[in-house]
Amino acid sequence: MNTARASHSHLGIRVLGLLGLLGLLVTADPGCGSTRSGGTPGSGGGSSMTGGSGAGGTNGSAGTSGGAGATGASGASGTAGASGGIGGGGGTGTTGAGGSIGGGGAAGGAAGGAMPSAGCNSGGGTPVSGHYTIDASGTMREYIIKMPVSYDPRHPYRLIFAFHGRMYDAASVDSGGAPSKEGPYYGIEPMAGGAAIFVAPQALATSWTNANDIPYVNAMIARFQSQLCVDQNRIFATGFSMGAIQTIALGCAQGDVFRAIAPMSGNVMGTCAGTHRIAYWGSHGTNDPTIPIGMGRAARDTFRTLNHCTTQTVPGNPPECVVYQGCDAGYPVTWCEFNGVHEPPSFSGEAIWAFLSQF
Repeated sequence: MNTARASHSHLGIRVLGLLGLLGLLVTADPGCGSTRSGGTPGSGGGSSMTGGSGAGGTNGSAGTSGGAGATGASGASGTAGASGGIGGGGGTGTTGAGGSIGGGGAAGGAAGGAMPSAGCNSGGGTPVSGHYTIDASGTMREYIIKMPVSYDPRHPYRLIFAFHGRMYDAASVDSGGAPSKEGPYYGIEPMAGGAAIFVAPQALATSWTNANDIPYVNAMIARFQSQLCVDQNRIFATGFSMGAIQTIALGCAQGDVFRAIAPMSGNVMGTCAGTHRIAYWGSHGTNDPTIPIGMGRAARDTFRTLNHCTTQTVPGNPPECVVYQGCDAGYPVTWCEFNGVHEPPSFSGEAIWAFLSQF
């Protein structure tokens, strides 16, 4: 009897010991405890583990954004040539061509949907305003460029081409002489306050109707994009008379390059076969004896139709202007008729800059 009782006693102690050990193991298992609290927050955004019926762990903190790509090294200096680059050299185009642009890191997204050109942070030297030459399809062409006084090579600038009329030249556009009453670049440059790069191209024999002009404009754009910090989403054109005709031709042919155009006293020369929408600002004197206002209205209607505007208008600013309704978003059409002859309107600088600067 005593031996049996002792044996049963020892067996009970062993069973109790095993049950106690199992209880410790269950308590130590993070996936089993019925009253276990939630796990600690996971690092770097990972989620924490939870108990079977415990409260969920809090979310981990967000990971740090990756840094911007490094800027590529600037290219080597160019050799002497007939057509000079913009950066670093003298003000004329007789200096050596600029070095090639180094491969920069990926540009960060600039404010307002800017598309920085390859010339941003290229290290190509300080650009100089002045007269330059460029080879366009084998023909040497001239232009004048005016840089912002406080040019920042990291800031993508608007690029505005201003074309002269048949009786004038690039120098008159740059200086603000006749026919403008508003100042340099038809009064737009003083209004811009350093927010844009301005270019006054020079026509061959005063005419903009030759086949070399669009390749000439494209050659300039390619140079500026590689050597300057240009916003490729904000390239514009304006002009008066024959310069307005050239501006309209660019709007017809290169709506995918130019964001908006602002012709003054112009018309469509030939046909406008373009299918790409483009924002349009136009002006015309009601008593124009050189290009009748009917031609200006026809050009306006070409782009009004292209941008799917209705014929309904609301008053614009200044009062000589109206704004067409129902246009596709981002492609407005503004039309300004004024009591005058063949001339830029007295409000050209303020009105055109207000239109272009909205983009």
